[in-house]
Amino acid sequence: MQILDKNWQDWIRDNFSRGCIREDMLKVMIKAGVPEQTAVFNLTAYSDEIANNKTARTNSIVLSSELPLNKDFQQEASYLFQHENYIVTKDGQHIQVAMRIDTPDVVLLDNFMTHAECDELCELSINTLRKSTVVDDATGKTTDHAERVSQGTYFTIGQNDLVKRIEARISEITSIPVCNGEGLQILNYVRGGEYRPHFDYFPDSEGGRVHTAASGQRVITIIMYLNDVSTGGATIFPNINLSIYPKKGSALYFSYYNSLGQVDANTLHGGSPVIDGEKWIATKWLREREYR
Repeated sequence: MQILDKNWQDWIRDNFSRGCIREDMLKVMIKAGVPEQTAVFNLTAYSDEIANNKTARTNSIVLSSELPLNKDFQQEASYLFQHENYIVTKDGQHIQVAMRIDTPDVVLLDNFMTHAECDELCELSINTLRKSTVVDDATGKTTDHAERVSQGTYFTIGQNDLVKRIEARISEITSIPVCNGEGLQILNYVRGGEYRPHFDYFPDSEGGRVHTAASGQRVITIIMYLNDVSTGGATIFPNINLSIYPKKGSALYFSYYNSLGQVDANTLHGGSPVIDGEKWIATKWLREREYR
């Protein structure tokens, strides 16, 4: 019986480790074109391995997992998106608050961008895509990492009219100045592309302190979904068993830093493997102070 390639092996291990149901995984694999007998064989082959090594595997996919986490994070009241069902921005965008969780502070926003804006952002990015990197905890420098399988590019603050419009919209709904934002990052994941669970905030390490010295900690992430994905590609929050599926034009907001200087480990998140099609997202990180 055929042993599936590494992308599928990693996908099976990852989903077993997150507690996904075997029958649901089988349906996804068959839909993606894997013969049923082959899918059953590979699921069976790895189920015992995952059962015996679940804890070790979970730790291994978390970047910075060896660093101490603040388990006493105090969630502070957030007044963003608490009462409005819809937000109409100054540029006329009608944004719908589709879902929110108070702890951690996670909000899903529908119609954050128009389809035309999504398409234009992808078109402006496609010729400058490069293999994605991560921040090394020890040095603070960017480096390749096996846990991040994607290609990306970025725009500087206010680089063009579209970027200015998106940045102004983010600033308006968060009340955080445009100058506190890092450059808009664009990521493209093809089949098998993923980003294993990680934190967006910087760890309290030598490398992390390099990044927070001038502009402070990251406080908010906004992930904008630029296309619909046929199968897979969800944004996952393993600690709270939450999956957000890509929907063109929607945006995912989450915050993880409070006034006491604590960070919220429950915002551990990742991008599950793309099984069919491709995935385009734009990510914006907001800092405590002006980004320099």
